[in-house]
Amino acid sequence: MPKPQLRAEQGWIFDNFLMLSDNEDVLHPGIMGNRLERGTKFEDLNAVYSKVTGRRSFPKAWAKRAEVLERMAKDAEDRGRLVTARQLYHRAAICYGRAQHLIPIHQNPKKVEWFEGLYRCYDKVVEWSNGTMESHSVEFAPGQKAYITFHKAPDLDGTGDGPKPTIIALPGMDQVKEDVCNPFANEFVPRGMNVCAIDGPGQGACNRDGTWQTENNYERAASAVIDWLVTRDDVDADRIGIFGMSMGSRWGVLIGAADDRVSAVCGQMANVGSFDMIFEQAQPNFKRIFMYMAGYADEAEFDAFVGRLAHLPDVAKDLKVPHLLVAGDMDELCSPEDIAEFRSHLGGPSELWLYEGVFHPMGEVAGQIYPGIADWLLESLTNGRPDGYERTVYVEDGTTLADYDHG
Repeated sequence: MPKPQLRAEQGWIFDNFLMLSDNEDVLHPGIMGNRLERGTKFEDLNAVYSKVTGRRSFPKAWAKRAEVLERMAKDAEDRGRLVTARQLYHRAAICYGRAQHLIPIHQNPKKVEWFEGLYRCYDKVVEWSNGTMESHSVEFAPGQKAYITFHKAPDLDGTGDGPKPTIIALPGMDQVKEDVCNPFANEFVPRGMNVCAIDGPGQGACNRDGTWQTENNYERAASAVIDWLVTRDDVDADRIGIFGMSMGSRWGVLIGAADDRVSAVCGQMANVGSFDMIFEQAQPNFKRIFMYMAGYADEAEFDAFVGRLAHLPDVAKDLKVPHLLVAGDMDELCSPEDIAEFRSHLGGPSELWLYEGVFHPMGEVAGQIYPGIADWLLESLTNGRPDGYERTVYVEDGTTLADYDHG
C-alpha cells in the first residue's frame, strides 16, 4: 500500500469543520476577505463552497469553477470583448491555482492539468494587458529557474518610461505569484511603482518543474531576479523593495540581509518566529504543504531539514534597511512574543502594525493594510527612515491605522 499522507488520520477533523461551516473561515479566520482582495469574486467563492463536503472535494470544486470561467472568457474573447475576457481569465486562473495547490503531490495528473489551466489563463491576462504586464524567467542555478510576472508602473509625472521604484512581491507557502498582485486592484502601480511577483523554489511554476526549496536557494533565486531587474531601464536600481506575505515575510528578511541592493522590506501575515507553532501546533496542512515544497516525503527527514534552516533573529541583525511588519495579535502561526524577539534583533529602522483580534490571513483588515503598506514602502524607498527609527502601533479593534499619529 502507498504510504499515507502526513497525519492523514486527522482528516476527519477537517471534514467535520468544513461541514459545519459555509466557507474556509472556520479553518483560516479572515481568509474570505483575503480571497476577495486578490480578485476572487463572491459568486466564485459561493460556487466552490456550496460544493465542498470535505478536504478531498476542494480541488475538484475549484477546478469546476475555473472551467466555467474559462469558457466564459473564451466566449467573450471570441466576441471581441477583450476587457471582459481578461477579467474572466484572471478569475479562472486564480481558481485553477487553488485547485492545483490543494494536491501536494508532484506530477499528479490532475495537478499537472490544473497547472496548465493556471498558466493558459494567466497568459491571456498578460496578453491583453496592453503591454503593462510581462512574463519572464531567470536561471539561478544550472537547470533551475525562478519565474516572474512584471507589472509596469505608469508614467505619473510625465517623465516617460524612466526608472521607477520596484517592489518584489513574495507569495507565501499557500500562494502562487498570480495570487499576490491583482492586476485590477494593484496598490503599488497607481503609486508609480513597478511590481515584480515571483515564484521562487517550492512555489508555483518551480513546483511544476520540481525545483524544491533548500536551506538557501530562495535567496539565490531572488538575487537572480534582482540581477534581471537592474538591467531594465524602467527600474531604479537604488529603490528596490520587498513585500513578503506569510512565509514570504521570512524570505524577505533573508533576501534583504543577503543582498544589499534591497532598500526596504515589508512582511505581512507574520512568519518570523520559530517553526514549532506552524509545523507542530497548527493544523497539519501547513507542515504537509511545506514538506512538498521542500521535496520531502519522510517527516523525520523534513524535521532535520527544518533544523538546518536559519534562525531568523540571528539573520535579522544583518538587515540594515527599513523593515515594516504587519500582523495580527491573534495570528495562530506567530505570536506577539515571537514578533518582539525578532524585532529586537533587527539591524536597521523598524516599524510594527499589530492589529487586535486579527488572525493570520488578516482578511478582516485587508482593505486598509494594503494601501498603507504601499504608502510605507514608497516613502521608505524615496526618503528612507532615520537611524534608530523604531515605531510600534497597536491598532485596537474598531479603529484604523489612520486613528494613530504617524510620527
